[in-house]
Amino acid sequence: MTGDSAAAEVGVLTDVDVRGMVATLQPEWSVDAIERSPHGTDFVAMLSVRPSAGDRARDVVLKATTADFVAPTIARSEPRFLELVSRETSIPVPDVFGYCDYHEEYPAPFYLIEHVEGENYENRSGDLSPLGRERVLREAGRNLAELHELGPIPSVGRVGVHDGDLAVLDTDDHPRHDDFRDWLLADCEETLDAIADGGWFPELADDADRFADLVPDLRAFLRDSVPRLPEPDPPRYCHWDYRYGNLLLEPETGRTRAVLDWANLLAGDPVYNLAKAEFHLLKPVVGNDIRTATLRDIFLTAYADARTDWSLDRTARERLVLYRLPCRVDAMACLPLWYRDATPEERDDRAAELRRFAARYV
Repeated sequence: MTGDSAAAEVGVLTDVDVRGMVATLQPEWSVDAIERSPHGTDFVAMLSVRPSAGDRARDVVLKATTADFVAPTIARSEPRFLELVSRETSIPVPDVFGYCDYHEEYPAPFYLIEHVEGENYENRSGDLSPLGRERVLREAGRNLAELHELGPIPSVGRVGVHDGDLAVLDTDDHPRHDDFRDWLLADCEETLDAIADGGWFPELADDADRFADLVPDLRAFLRDSVPRLPEPDPPRYCHWDYRYGNLLLEPETGRTRAVLDWANLLAGDPVYNLAKAEFHLLKPVVGNDIRTATLRDIFLTAYADARTDWSLDRTARERLVLYRLPCRVDAMACLPLWYRDATPEERDDRAAELRRFAARYV
């Protein structure tokens, strides 16, 4: 399936389409209700279904790749990886009820997963209690440790599906690398090129040149510093979008009930994954620098305690410090998308934070 139907082109699926997709994966199920999500870039809907006549209704989620943000060969990895994580770790993820890689009529891949009750705290982590936020950081450390224990992976690059199985891709758009430093520098160069041209989403930018003046100095620093980093750890599976928007939490306690969005996997240095998750989970800063340092220590300690024969030694810390900069470079390129619903003042505040952080390096 190429997903080239009219519905696929515009990312709109009718109720008839949704019922047909469910029937493709679970022929015995009937669909009682369909509630489309207004969030995200791809099609997501919560469905009330009955597995068979006389059964009680249950809620499930249908997700279909309808946008251009994630290539289908990468999106196909998500249900497979959910099954792997569920089978091999204690990381809380939804159960998978079926998936389809190709279809002549419907946009694909698409799949059905369990609906998990929980609260999404994207851009409002400050609403959590202090103990709740600590629990999120502690469980994040443990979850990423378990994820990284699934490795090592033979090479560095984006994870997708090849010949029906999970694999590190090696394509023109997503080349494979032997050394993580090579992948990182290539990724930074591409991101800096995007920033010079208005970011990854220039059509959403209120100021296309917001960070353009930083590009030459950032490029020179990264070209000099990344190749001289200590040798990275062997590549592991990395969930590089581990953020509040991809977590379902128990509001009263902060317990993580589900980790979502496994379609953007990277096989890379696990310390880079720590830098990414740390950036997402510690922004916006709630409280003072001491509080932020405490939360960071909770996260890193929980991770180190859960890893086998691993410690945050001097060379790992050196890499962690540098990896924090590419995380901000990526945030500069993504700011128009991440804060498209924010006020101009809020976007300016986030941009100022990123500039102050970059100034520590350049």
